[in-house]
Amino acid sequence: MKRKIYLAICFILGLVFIGSSVGVAVTLNRYRQVDKTYGDLQNRYVSTNSYETEQMPDGEVLPSAPIAVDFPSLLQENGDIIGWLYCEDTPINYPVVQSDDNDDYLRRDLHGNYLVSGTLFVDYRCGAVGTGQNYIIYGHFMKNATMFGTLEKYKEQSYFDEHPVLYYLTSDKDYMIELFAGFVTNANADIYYPNFGDADSFEAVLQGLKAQSTFNSGISVTGEDHIVTLSTCSHDFDNARYVVFGKLTCLSDPD
Repeated sequence: MKRKIYLAICFILGLVFIGSSVGVAVTLNRYRQVDKTYGDLQNRYVSTNSYETEQMPDGEVLPSAPIAVDFPSLLQENGDIIGWLYCEDTPINYPVVQSDDNDDYLRRDLHGNYLVSGTLFVDYRCGAVGTGQNYIIYGHFMKNATMFGTLEKYKEQSYFDEHPVLYYLTSDKDYMIELFAGFVTNANADIYYPNFGDADSFEAVLQGLKAQSTFNSGISVTGEDHIVTLSTCSHDFDNARYVVFGKLTCLSDPD
């Protein structure tokens, strides 16, 4: 009887081990698929810029985006592509799409195929970048740090100090995103609005964001500015999100 019990236990443990191994293999394969999908796009359409600053007519010197994107070719992949988001020395180096709702690209790649990471997408309620007060970009929190898997690192001041700026490129213009706040919130929070009213109302919102931030930026924002909100899932509580906010500055038109 003891031998039968022993064999039964071994059999059950074996099934658990096999199931766990299969689960790990499936997860790793999905991550490899994400890396391949976006790695191919980066190799084909993204190049390094040869310049670092741009002289403006009024004498002001603005930094230039460290990358360039071949949008005419990229847009042949999918007409829903509206931009490219990049953060130097991080995995964030991805195309951004916008659809008629916020569900289309949750688990789909640019060609409509299932992809566990989905595609970075702009809230369907937002207009063109820089036209509304708040431009909202969503991305999955991936455990292998792809997509928006690194956003929660902004809970630490040291990570912000190393990565204070992102770049958002479109077919028309390049933009710099200077991060000024980040914190954990609920998925239904009031910050998920494209507009907040007049400049005074918006400035009050911005100061509230800075007051809650997990890092100190020193960046000044006013009700006349436009911001970008980057949002991803968080495990702090049910339906939690970690959001990072950046001040949007238009750089030069691409050549």
